[in-house]
Amino acid sequence: MKKYFLILALLMCMSAFVSAQGKIPGLALIPGGSFEMGDHHGFVDPKHGGDEIPVHNVRLDSFYIGINDVNTKEYCDFLNSALAQKQITVKQGGVYLVNGNDLLCETREMSPYSRIGWTDGKFTVLDRKENHPIICIRWPGAAAYCNWLSAQKGLPLCYNTSTWDCDFNKSGYRLPTEAEWEYAARGGQQKPYWNFPWANEADPAKANWPESKNPYRSGPEPWTVPVGFFDGKLHSKSDYGWPGMQETFQTANGANGYGLYDMAGNVWQFVNDWYVRDYYSYSPAENPPGPERGSLMPDGKAYRGMRGGNWFNGENGHSRVSNRNPSYWRGPKDPDHPYYHIGFRVALPVNAESRPILKPTPVQKVERGEAAPKAQASKDSNRLPRQETSQTVGNSSFILRSSQVSDGGNLPAEFTGDGSGDTLPLEWSGAPNGTKSYALIMHHIDPKGVAKWYWILYNIPADVQSLSKNVKGVGTLGNNSVNERAEYAPPHSKGPGPKNYIYTVYALSAAPQPSVSPDKVNREVLLEAMKDKILASAELHVVYSRPEGSVEKAEEGRPGPPPPPRDRPNDSDPKSRQNEPPPKQ
Repeated sequence: MKKYFLILALLMCMSAFVSAQGKIPGLALIPGGSFEMGDHHGFVDPKHGGDEIPVHNVRLDSFYIGINDVNTKEYCDFLNSALAQKQITVKQGGVYLVNGNDLLCETREMSPYSRIGWTDGKFTVLDRKENHPIICIRWPGAAAYCNWLSAQKGLPLCYNTSTWDCDFNKSGYRLPTEAEWEYAARGGQQKPYWNFPWANEADPAKANWPESKNPYRSGPEPWTVPVGFFDGKLHSKSDYGWPGMQETFQTANGANGYGLYDMAGNVWQFVNDWYVRDYYSYSPAENPPGPERGSLMPDGKAYRGMRGGNWFNGENGHSRVSNRNPSYWRGPKDPDHPYYHIGFRVALPVNAESRPILKPTPVQKVERGEAAPKAQASKDSNRLPRQETSQTVGNSSFILRSSQVSDGGNLPAEFTGDGSGDTLPLEWSGAPNGTKSYALIMHHIDPKGVAKWYWILYNIPADVQSLSKNVKGVGTLGNNSVNERAEYAPPHSKGPGPKNYIYTVYALSAAPQPSVSPDKVNREVLLEAMKDKILASAELHVVYSRPEGSVEKAEEGRPGPPPPPRDRPNDSDPKSRQNEPPPKQ
């Protein structure tokens, strides 16, 4: 009975908070409903492709979400308030919870890109960036802000700051789940499902992307714009003080159907979910809360997801509505790239206390390319049977296998530079209708986030469904990043510890037509040539650890892995970063 009255009191408090103002300032009410979550436009990412499929039905209860990203002034107010309450401390320019080890955010002392100053025991906003989105934060810093905002409004706190677990049955502020974020970003638009918040066409006049010509894209980085800047109005330099030479700038309206701004571009937005690539294969259909833990990235750590794209890199800033991205992939220096293009917006559930108990989803093993395991109904009711949908791109029946190693298994030494250097026998099945050609790439992401490739084979005829060991006379060989020759370069797994290698076969609607000779066809060239032709892809992940005491071989013409490929974008050149082939993002 006591619990009942507590819940009733919380609901009454929430009701008064909303009704007293008619609506909640700064938030948009997103009505409950269903949508088909995932990629409806056939994008297959070269680094973590397949994480936006299968397209699946999701039903969400009503919630509020921030019309804009949290800005620098709002976050600075939180820091000063939390400091006054002795909840946070500053160590070497980084902000931490008292007795906590998780970095919340960076001040200018820790990062030259931060807009938060720390002087004389007080936090300040630097560089007149009060209305720009907060940057140089970490996921715990976003969650801590949500707790503080809940306390300010007299609402229950959603996050346990010792574990960072979220209580989804509290009507306090929290980060949106991935499903909530995508549902809100789509603005109510369905059938057709758009690629961007406003339409299918990319429009740099509506968002702060690398392709944008707005007046904030000059001077010192980061090149953010004020939140809500793309509102369709004519803005003037005298009002905004931007660094560009333009005296005025006419924006297009980038708001979506729910009136939300910057759901594409400006800064990535943290979501509540851990990132797991195959989560869509078993995600609950009802209010999916995200997986209970995350996939390990190349640095051995798990990361939370982020959505929405950014000002810094990638075609259209990676801001397709369905695009999923772990916050590991941030730029050329991953995992040490600056956090100067990540922020967040808040969500507020409606009557969460009255919902069935909601817990994060246990992670399931999904063999890549195989049909997804079917979710079973449970007493929790947050695990409902998943509704299957038809999806040609990324067809879940498209499977890549090898008779010599299973997915996630250890690559036998004979297929590496420590053995005979043979090519691995492969076979695939389940290609979608309309497949006219296949292509194959074997690659590895090193600890610095640099992609290296060992085997490129394209123009594989549509009637070929396997490659024998040391295959000859099938398709066209591209080059490798080891010696830049048009041949297979067996990996040497330089350095200690296990290394991950990925074989990817692409089913194509037409044979790619690279504009260079085969010996110049590297991974980036082939991916560009396959753009808009990829019907599906399937992957085989393998692991190799060199035997102790192995000495790096110095084969003729194959001296071991060189520095990053010459055609890798220069991190210091903003123009080259614009065309950087993303980790998908």
